[in-house]
Amino acid sequence: CMYERDYRRCGCSIKGVCIMSLLFVEGFDHYAIADLAKKWSAQSSTLCEIRNTSGRRAGAIYLAVTQNTAGRYVQTTLPGNFATLVIGFAFCVIDWPSQNVPVIVSLRDAGAAQVELRLNIDGTLVVTRNGTALTGGTSTAVLSSGAWNYIEWKVTIADSISAGSCKVRVNGVDVITVNTGQDTKDTTNAYVNSLRLGWGAANYGTIPTFCYDDLYVCSTSGSTNNDFLGDCRVDTLFPSADGTYSDFTPSTGTTHYTLVDETSLNTTDYNSGSAANQKDTYVLQDLPVIASSTVYGIQVNAAVTKSDAGTRTSATLVRYGGSDVAGTTFGL
Repeated sequence: CMYERDYRRCGCSIKGVCIMSLLFVEGFDHYAIADLAKKWSAQSSTLCEIRNTSGRRAGAIYLAVTQNTAGRYVQTTLPGNFATLVIGFAFCVIDWPSQNVPVIVSLRDAGAAQVELRLNIDGTLVVTRNGTALTGGTSTAVLSSGAWNYIEWKVTIADSISAGSCKVRVNGVDVITVNTGQDTKDTTNAYVNSLRLGWGAANYGTIPTFCYDDLYVCSTSGSTNNDFLGDCRVDTLFPSADGTYSDFTPSTGTTHYTLVDETSLNTTDYNSGSAANQKDTYVLQDLPVIASSTVYGIQVNAAVTKSDAGTRTSATLVRYGGSDVAGTTFGL
């Protein structure tokens, strides 16, 4: 497939989730660590790294979170309050904790944790409610150091969950089914609205490093793709040619796409527009060959800024089947 997009900086995340229930998708391929806060709403410190060595796939870029007693994490705010979430991500432990139980992923209500998926020292996984282990929430399966596994977690936030409302899968196999009636709600609200990768302050003995890639987050709305998606990958496509529209003015030369095709955000060259309804679109690279032909969803990532005072708005634009489909307008 070849797509055209209207945006200054491209990072098209493919094979994440369906459009109806898409909340967030991340492959970490389209920015450097200095740009992390442009996509994630919060991060703890510089001990979060974007790496491209020993990745899940050859040349794959991923997030590495290295702990110390101060706590390390990245966090994103979700577009609403959700009683049930389904998430999936590739996960690898490089350095193992020697004490305590660090958080792999935390689902939160604003600044407070509702439930977490944690890693025990023996390599098993455990689901906790703000630190308290839930009955039936510990796996018998054991993760190994240095090995990438695909973890999926579906959880409903409630004072008393129904059967099968909190489950964890590793590489497509159920390893945790929390007991019916367990309490997954630690705040006064039966929902979550943010997701955190990493953990809070504690002494974990040996400093652990957790690695993440190919993340999806779904709600359960819609009639399709509202459950576990299985082992997925996120492929990022960059501009490869000028598209149908070239209304913007290049900062240098006459070719538009070469000014917005860098892997990491680069503001030294760009395309700019000053009139209402101007469009700049770009042909994107082809998808790589993948084992499954299913594309669950497409996420458009744009980096757009204004150069002077005054209110300005923008929107991403996808050309599909020869038609323009604009996204939600946002303020710059």
